Amino acid sequence: MAIIKYLFVAAYVVFILVVGLRSRRDSAGGGDAYLLGGRSIGPVITSFSFAATYISGVCMVNAGKIGWDWGIGAMWNAWGNVLLSIVFMWFCLGARSRSMSEKLNVQTLPDFLRARYQSEFFKLVGSIVMFIFMIPYTAAVFSSLSYMFTRVFGLPYLGAVIAMAILAAVYLVVGGYKAAAKIDVIQGGIMVIGGIILAVATVSAKEVGGLAAGMQRLRELGPFTNTAGVEATGAEIASFGMGGNWGLLMGIIPFVLMTSWAPSGLPQMATKFFAIRDAKQVRIGAIVCTILGFIIITGVHVPGLFIHLFYDTLPEGGTNVLVPDLLTRIFGSGLGGQLCLSLILLLVLSASMSTLAGLVLTSSAALGMDILKGYCMKDLDEKKTTTMLRVCTLFFVLAALVLALLNLGVISSIQSLAWGAISGFFLAPYVYGTMSRRVTKAGAIAGSLIGLGCAVLIPTLVKSAVPSIARWCTTVNACAIATVLPLILTPIISAFTKKQDKAYVDRLFSD
Repeated sequence: MAIIKYLFVAAYVVFILVVGLRSRRDSAGGGDAYLLGGRSIGPVITSFSFAATYISGVCMVNAGKIGWDWGIGAMWNAWGNVLLSIVFMWFCLGARSRSMSEKLNVQTLPDFLRARYQSEFFKLVGSIVMFIFMIPYTAAVFSSLSYMFTRVFGLPYLGAVIAMAILAAVYLVVGGYKAAAKIDVIQGGIMVIGGIILAVATVSAKEVGGLAAGMQRLRELGPFTNTAGVEATGAEIASFGMGGNWGLLMGIIPFVLMTSWAPSGLPQMATKFFAIRDAKQVRIGAIVCTILGFIIITGVHVPGLFIHLFYDTLPEGGTNVLVPDLLTRIFGSGLGGQLCLSLILLLVLSASMSTLAGLVLTSSAALGMDILKGYCMKDLDEKKTTTMLRVCTLFFVLAALVLALLNLGVISSIQSLAWGAISGFFLAPYVYGTMSRRVTKAGAIAGSLIGLGCAVLIPTLVKSAVPSIARWCTTVNACAIATVLPLILTPIISAFTKKQDKAYVDRLFSD
């Protein structure tokens, strides 16, 4: 029966390569064509691309940890993702991001903020931040995907990582954003079907016995200690309020802020709006993406919700192996089970490859457009610009591959630190830059530095310097602080600093 899994994956790989090669001509028109598909992507395709990029293989791996530590907190995380990221970004930021990016003639978020606030700080420092932190972020996605294939297929980790890197390099270097967007439509469809199958199969498993019975069994679990050392009971992790257990609440709230609020400041998500055909079509994409996100994200978190019903103790390998091992237990070795398992594997592969596409293209844009062309090679024509961007894309894939091969065991920590640093830098100036005329250049710069500083310094210098609070200085807590504190301080600082030219700002906000 194992041949079924290989056939599904082989068909997927062939499809990816064909679309990438067929999109070569569409990506050859310089920065706009390679990075944004010529700003001609429809709202439905953009919504599929957004959802597929947002949901990565790390999400499924982390679902096991969330469920093990916080039970129904898995649903907190799933629905927080939908409300705080997808709904907020599409309905509040999407249309303005599209119209402003065209008025400012920019392709990247650092350049967008440079033009919005008339400050080279954002273009230079923002590009450097992305260059440093996007590589470990991409490596985390490589690791989670390859780890899943290692557990299910029995492939060596080295071979799985290299295979994924080669596949990503070929279709992204050749096809650019338009290839990635086309592929994301199919990948999004796979993820919807896979998410539904995963949720239904988990709830139908004999260990769960249906939704109502599963929740009752969860409530009846005895006391346990989660990976953070917090003592809890089944009744507490089956309650939306965590039974008033402050130890659990102080763990899940920062985690949800990290995974749900921080993505609003991630460049690979913001630039999706730059590529949509027309700002007026954003509302269509918003509705489609919300539905897609709810189905997929809820589906991949259901196994986490009931993970304690399948395992009495953590298996060897810790929380990272919970969901991969659970898949083989749920679906078994029969023909139907193998078909379903193959679809779930394609879900993970699709989620990870689409996220990789967003990360790699965004990273290559920061290096190529903002740093190299922005400061070193300003006179490149369109053909040479495309070639330069393809070289940058290949560089980022190779750099992430090397890092993924060096360390397997810190998937969540790597992603937490990268998310905190990148989102901490960009979130406040991006959100306020598209929603408010009153934020000043000084306020935006201060917000960026505060966010970046919190994300990097709290889990490193502060943790070492103040041992009494070291247990709270995690990358997750740092990320949560890095995305919330700048939102509070940026408008306060703006109230006391020099305003931008009113006519310039009014033009950006005009319809």
